[in-house]
Amino acid sequence: MKNINPEKEKLVREFKLMKEFEGWAGGFYRQVALNPRVNDKETKEIFEETARDEGRHAAIIQKLINIISNNL
Repeated sequence: MKNINPEKEKLVREFKLMKEFEGWAGGFYRQVALNPRVNDKETKEIFEETARDEGRHAAIIQKLINIISNNL
């Protein structure tokens, strides 16, 4: 039988929530970048870059989830 560590489970839940938020934020920034009402090229580029950053953050958080899950 596997021992359940409540602190570990809490950490994993919290990091999953963070990852979900990063994904939501990335989608939001991408929608702004693609919005036809946003005409300024630099603004579009900044929002697209920010969307990519959020994707990288989500990937980092997934690595943290894996570390916690496998090592704590």
